[in-house]
Amino acid sequence: MLRRVAYCEPVTAASAHPWQQQNQPTKHFFGNSTASFSFPSSRKSSSLHNYYLRKRRKWPIQPYKSQWHETFAFQLAKQNFKRSIRKSKTHLLSDLITSFAAYEISPNPQSYHLLFKILIQKRPSNWDVQFSQILDHVEKVENFETPECMFIDLIKFYGDNNMFNEAVELFFRVPKFRCELSVDVFNALLLVLCRNENGLKIVPEIVMKSQVLNIRIEESSFEILIRALCGLGKVGYAFELLNQMVDEGFVADRKVCSLMLATMCRQLNCDGGEVLGFLEGLKMLGFEPRRVDFCNLIRFLVKKGKGMDALGLFKQMKVNGIRPDVMCYNLVLDGLISERDFLRADKVFDELLVLGLVPNICTYNVYIHGLCMQDKVNDAIKMMGSMEELGCAPDLSTYNTILRRLCEAGEMDRARVVVNGMKQKGVELNSQIYQSYETMIDGLNR
Repeated sequence: MLRRVAYCEPVTAASAHPWQQQNQPTKHFFGNSTASFSFPSSRKSSSLHNYYLRKRRKWPIQPYKSQWHETFAFQLAKQNFKRSIRKSKTHLLSDLITSFAAYEISPNPQSYHLLFKILIQKRPSNWDVQFSQILDHVEKVENFETPECMFIDLIKFYGDNNMFNEAVELFFRVPKFRCELSVDVFNALLLVLCRNENGLKIVPEIVMKSQVLNIRIEESSFEILIRALCGLGKVGYAFELLNQMVDEGFVADRKVCSLMLATMCRQLNCDGGEVLGFLEGLKMLGFEPRRVDFCNLIRFLVKKGKGMDALGLFKQMKVNGIRPDVMCYNLVLDGLISERDFLRADKVFDELLVLGLVPNICTYNVYIHGLCMQDKVNDAIKMMGSMEELGCAPDLSTYNTILRRLCEAGEMDRARVVVNGMKQKGVELNSQIYQSYETMIDGLNR
């Protein structure tokens, strides 16, 4: 075949394409037999080079060391480890190392974290010994950067078991595990120490040492300490810490200030002036009280017998653009009626209705109590009938208030009618109602 091609007459462009010009230079399709099968030098060298790569070159990454295989081997090792600990969980570290060594891979940080989770959940008899073994192994044998989440879980576990010394020791040991101490680990330790007063005593020492470790106390750390002090009733120290927090450039958190104010209102040895002064101090730090804060203050003033101060705070609340709810009105009504300021109490009750608020059972009980204090039993009974029509059924406190006043006024017949009405409506008599009923019987026997 090749010989036939070699002896063919040259094919010119003119013969192949007559429409082209005749003076176009003649070009041979094949110059000669030798040239027709020659390759460029670059193509030949490339072919030889590819042949060498296919036959001689070593791959830089072995197939069995690829990422997918490592992931698959890790899953198999993990399953093997879980099967090995089904019967016993007394040697978790050795079981983990053996399971992973069978697949020629090393456990990762999450694997050791899993060991601690199993120990925390199952609590075998030698859990404390295994804790020490795993920590020593991670510190001295492994060389990865240990995630801080593992230490946070361990510190919380120590705190749940009142092991405060172990939690503090682990906190200062964290850098040995190639883990940089952060404010998250510091806050975890603070939450553990602030659970009781004994742990709170060593917090100042921890704070001073943490500064040496370049841990900057953030807003969250201040909030933990303030909440702990409020839980112990030490509002004064909490307020000083809040001032320091603002001096450090942080903004006073509204929830923290609200907690401090509520804690101040629960102090039995405080009077109204101190609490109101405390409120002004919080306002200077940027705190803006809301409805719940005003309710706590009004409730405190009412308990202290300062109904007029409660009314003044109630008006200030409305001036600040905060709309009172039914609870606020109930507290103010209770304070005014306790001071026998019935005229202002009527105005507050009318205002509640005009604003479209729906009185609840507490509202009616407070107002009926005020009517009975004014010897307006008829109005109290009418109010009880009105509240029933509005879908608010009287409770035992309502009946007891009216019965007691009827017995004191000597109106035994009307008291008997009220008691029979209670029985018809299925209201069960408790000890207070029985006591009132016995008072009525004593009156009848006189």
